[in-house]
Amino acid sequence: MGKTLYLIIAFLVVMVILSLRVKTSEALSTRVVPQGLNCPIVLPATNVQVAPGQPAVGTVDAATPDSSGVRTATATAGIINALCNVRLNFVGCGFLPDTIILSCDTNGDGVPDISVKLTDVTPVDANLVQATLSTTVSGVPGTPFPLACCGGIVTLTLQRSVGAGDDNIFGPFTQTQTCTIDVGRRAPVVDSVSPSQGQCGALQNLVIPGSCFILPDGTTNVTSVFAVDKNDTTNIIQAARFVVLTPNLIDAAFDFGSDSAGKLFYIYAKGPSGTSRNLISLPSGAQACVPGNELGVPVTFSCAAPSPAPPSNVAVVTGCFQDRAPSGKFLLTITGGNIQQGATVRVGSGQPRKLKFIQYDSVTNTYGALVASGGICGSLPGLIVITNPNGSGSLPFQCNRSCEQ
Repeated sequence: MGKTLYLIIAFLVVMVILSLRVKTSEALSTRVVPQGLNCPIVLPATNVQVAPGQPAVGTVDAATPDSSGVRTATATAGIINALCNVRLNFVGCGFLPDTIILSCDTNGDGVPDISVKLTDVTPVDANLVQATLSTTVSGVPGTPFPLACCGGIVTLTLQRSVGAGDDNIFGPFTQTQTCTIDVGRRAPVVDSVSPSQGQCGALQNLVIPGSCFILPDGTTNVTSVFAVDKNDTTNIIQAARFVVLTPNLIDAAFDFGSDSAGKLFYIYAKGPSGTSRNLISLPSGAQACVPGNELGVPVTFSCAAPSPAPPSNVAVVTGCFQDRAPSGKFLLTITGGNIQQGATVRVGSGQPRKLKFIQYDSVTNTYGALVASGGICGSLPGLIVITNPNGSGSLPFQCNRSCEQ
């Protein structure tokens, strides 16, 4: 009887131990770092370059304002605008993570909805881990952040996976820690411009797609739109007017002026977070990175070249008006330029019987007008063409005069 009771008690003890082991293993399968443990200090491992017109990383101007509008400088403020990859130091982690994920709220609802996994997570020593925000993960050649992420306060999730082994009787588990950092607000991102070419003597209406024109909290992130002459950066033309239609679209009107014919302009949007990236050349000391915008594309508008001047041996017709000689004969005066002595004139389907060349220019040895008479009433209104002796004819000019006028 005593032996039987001993066996029963021993069996119950074993069952209790096994039950406790299972529950402990389940509890450890995902272990959250205690809240009392401080988040690591996060700072760039190297100097971080941004495009001209964007606030320097780590400054107050690069920081995200709080609900009261106050900005506080942090080491990571402004890295949202970084040129290409960013290597980060994580100092004083509660454990040595093997995975670090950055998550961004893109729609302002307070819930992170787009994530970027950092690459090359490397423990340097017991207090330092390094990892890289990489363009290979973002899929955008000039920035490690997806274009939908407009920055601000982002979430970092640090993870360590522990496998089963002799020193871990409770089985595999994952350790996690969640922290936040300020990466700064993104400057407007200009993807392209449409149309990309036009006649600049008239007002040009341009559609400019991109991102972060309106930030997730509803703040308008564009206060001006302008163009910079590629060959003369002091020649800056502000948009005559513009409208931010959506977070991803601007409609802007430019008056480049006819003297801009043949010029190429880089297009920019500027706001409280800085000026859009559109690099003609990389800043001094910048790591190897793509020129142009974040996509590696120069965003430009080209003014069509001016119409070529007619060759010096071609006559030009600019006008016509009728008159009568004292005898009552109908006269047609044709104005223009570069008209040579001996030129012939066709009015409609006929030719005048008599021509008188007037307004002589002794410098060019040409005439600025001529008077035609005889046999032309039946051809008006009609097209006028003047052909110089070398056979070069002027562009046709429509003359709407008639003998009855």
